[in-house]
Amino acid sequence: MKPAFLRTVTGKTLLRLALAGAAVLLLASLLGTWLLYRQIEAQEMQQLASRVTERARVAERVLGHTVETHAAVRQAFAERWPQVQNAATDKRFETLMTRYPDGAWRNSKEVSDGRLFPTGWIHRNAALSADLRRRIVLFYDLSQIYGPGAAMRRDNLFFMGVPEDSNMGYDPYLNPNWIFDIDEKFSHFDFEWGRLGHAPARPGAATRWSQPSVDVETVTRFGALFTGVTPMHFEGRQLAAVGTTILLSEFLARVLPPATSDSRYLIFHPSGALLADTELGERLAPQVGKFKLADLPGDLPASLLVAAGEGAATARSGYSRVSDAYFALARIDGPDWQVAATLPGALLRQRALRPALWALGAGVGVLLTLLLIFAGVLRRQVAAPLGELTRAAETLAAGDTSVRLPARRDDELGRLAHAFNDMTEKVALRDAALREDKTSIEAALTSLRLNEERWRAMTDNASDVIAVVDEAGVFTYVSPSVERMLGADAASLLGQSAFDRMHPDDVPKLLPRLQQLSGRATLFRARHADGRWRTLEVVGSDQREHPALAGLVLNIRDVSETVQAEEALVRQREALHQSEKLSALGGLLAGVAHELNNPLAVVVGRAIQLQSSAASAADRDTASKIRHAAERCARIVKTFLAMARKQAVERAPTDINSVIADAIDVLAYTLQSGGVEVDTRLASGLPPVLADADQLAQVFMNLFTNAQQAMAGQGDPRRLCVCTAAVPGENRLTVEVSDSGPGVSPDVAGRLFEPFFTTKPVGAGTGVGLSVSLGIVQAHGGTMRLDTSHRGGARFLLSLPTLHGVALAPAPASAGRPRGRPLRILVVDDEVEIAEILREILGEAGHHVVLAHGGEEALQRLADGGFDVVLTDLKMPGMDGPALYRQIELRYPQLARRVIAITGDTLGAEAHRFVQTSGVVVIDKPFDADEIIARVDEVAASRDAAPSNRA
Repeated sequence: MKPAFLRTVTGKTLLRLALAGAAVLLLASLLGTWLLYRQIEAQEMQQLASRVTERARVAERVLGHTVETHAAVRQAFAERWPQVQNAATDKRFETLMTRYPDGAWRNSKEVSDGRLFPTGWIHRNAALSADLRRRIVLFYDLSQIYGPGAAMRRDNLFFMGVPEDSNMGYDPYLNPNWIFDIDEKFSHFDFEWGRLGHAPARPGAATRWSQPSVDVETVTRFGALFTGVTPMHFEGRQLAAVGTTILLSEFLARVLPPATSDSRYLIFHPSGALLADTELGERLAPQVGKFKLADLPGDLPASLLVAAGEGAATARSGYSRVSDAYFALARIDGPDWQVAATLPGALLRQRALRPALWALGAGVGVLLTLLLIFAGVLRRQVAAPLGELTRAAETLAAGDTSVRLPARRDDELGRLAHAFNDMTEKVALRDAALREDKTSIEAALTSLRLNEERWRAMTDNASDVIAVVDEAGVFTYVSPSVERMLGADAASLLGQSAFDRMHPDDVPKLLPRLQQLSGRATLFRARHADGRWRTLEVVGSDQREHPALAGLVLNIRDVSETVQAEEALVRQREALHQSEKLSALGGLLAGVAHELNNPLAVVVGRAIQLQSSAASAADRDTASKIRHAAERCARIVKTFLAMARKQAVERAPTDINSVIADAIDVLAYTLQSGGVEVDTRLASGLPPVLADADQLAQVFMNLFTNAQQAMAGQGDPRRLCVCTAAVPGENRLTVEVSDSGPGVSPDVAGRLFEPFFTTKPVGAGTGVGLSVSLGIVQAHGGTMRLDTSHRGGARFLLSLPTLHGVALAPAPASAGRPRGRPLRILVVDDEVEIAEILREILGEAGHHVVLAHGGEEALQRLADGGFDVVLTDLKMPGMDGPALYRQIELRYPQLARRVIAITGDTLGAEAHRFVQTSGVVVIDKPFDADEIIARVDEVAASRDAAPSNRA
């Protein structure tokens, strides 16, 4: 081509196409060559892997016949071993031992043919234990059964006694000279197969294989041998081992194919010992067991050892760079050998490059032909017209608008000439119009800039945040006031989702409202940069159709302080409501307790009398049950009074473990009938707590009953666990009560301790049990809560203060207490039955009792004089107990010191003040006979003995 043509667009384009085509052809050829190479390499490697996998499986089948024979022998050994445990077997052994004169069994010429008779030996100095004798006989029998079959395969089947040094079996290659020339120190412990046979193994262990070795004396006959050994057990004890010796040459003849020029097979042990190499052939046979894989040249041995060390169950393949060889190897199960096959790298490349070179030559020819054709067409049809257009454009650029192009063609170049001619006519007209428009555009830009600055000044200084988000909730604009509200830079929020800083619980609520904006304000929580959650209020406007906004415009305001104030007000109202409910509950329980105490006192008193006076054991048992039931009701009444905060509790050092044990004993029948298993883990040596034992018992009985009812509807296991422990370093102890029931749902856990709240159906529960228990625990200075983090049942945690340095009070004696002198006692009670019971109790103690059923009647009785002690009820119609006491204090001041108050009242504010100011002794209803007598004796003995109301 001429140089002028190469300077044109057409020439330059043609040159570029030629260079690009050559580059593309070169890259395509290289890529094709590489792809063909990789494909052929993959195919060859796959074939190599298939071949070594096939060779490994052939080897496993060859060795598997030996393993199957060992399995049959092992099973036969286990079946026959119990049958040889007798004296007849010992006699058979002595017969076998007579085959050699010196007493140690050896082979003789007539039995040296291993294909017909068993052979074997025992050291002359071996201790012939009973087990060894019987094993040898069993070896003899098994050799006769399985030995000929092994010998026909030219294999040596033998047995070894464990742990004694003994051996016997069939050996098709046995030399009679060897039979009689056994060294006295010969031991199979010196050989690898002997050590494998005696190595400990679990029952059912697989056959273990030795590495091949060369017997120097028999190398000319047999060559290298290797052995498979299988342990035999009976009842978990390793008694013997069965082994088979195999010729390595016969094994390799079955496993490896003939050597070829393009393939090579190797068998080696992972330790590095080379067992076979088709390239070395018979030259390797005398050095088996000594020749190492690393002795081969190149880096192929190292690559094979690395691949073998991976321990994969399938075939592995790779490439050895220095040796320029591809390889694949597979593991032979059993002896754990590796069989490998190699392929020269030069052979593989030769197969890959031939088709690639043919493809490259064809591409070059096609490219040259196309370039020649394309060059002629471009020069005639494109280069000449483009030259004329170029010259005309240069003239127009110089300012000459009169230039015109010939428009003779009807193709693209002809239309281009027409368009160029029209353009030159319009250029002058548009140039004038553009000059006029320039002034208008400059004025509009100035107005737009002022409006933008005004809008930014308003949004940047507003207290609320103005934001624009797209339909996916991603910020496209955020006003700078967001930094004051959330501590985040406005620029950092652009491109982020508005939901990233939102509380996860508020996203489902806010998402549908953003999709359908209604103009109403919506509250949500957002995370401040310092980690706090702020409550925000958002109002949105849909401006997705606005071309400048194209999204949702949000006005966001911080209302955290307002919401917190409203929540505080709600909590105050709830606390006030809770206090009102507890106050109402206290009044109700106080009235119920008062109405129950008087009849309970009658029931307890009569039950005690019936129990002591009953003639038969059945009547005494019935009276005891009545008494216990009434006393249980009395404890419940005390619990009601404690909840109402109107019971004057009597606290003493108390063992918490004893209280829990008593509560479990009371509910034993209920728990056992409900299928509940009680697991108590009570720590020993716990310090006592200052408590009312009856009230604490009621707490635990309530918790245990709730747990039993919660587990009633589920299957086993039903487990109630009670644990006590001391808090290290603090004067407190903890009690944990847990069950395996369904647990407490979160919506119920918040109201669990509310009075009258219950999840049970109508008639099945009152809802006061846990609130009463909480009141008792808090009255003792403790805490009680539900562990909401516990899963798999409900768990309650109690904490109580303890006493240190205070011993538990001994249990009061129930009998043998000395009685005081006979006293004259006035009993005042409006309940006739209670007064009669007190007279009977005190009368049996030797005292003279006078009854009065009201305050006025009591003053009349006191006028008679001669009374030592006064027992009076506090709550009576007319003149009550406090009024009577004030009259006694006024009229008989010395007797006022001997007044005892017996009450079933709740000890309200007035009664409590009376007891505190007067110092009278108080006995609660229902009372115990021993308690009445003891208090009377104490008052009579500790106060002035002189009567105070003598007439």
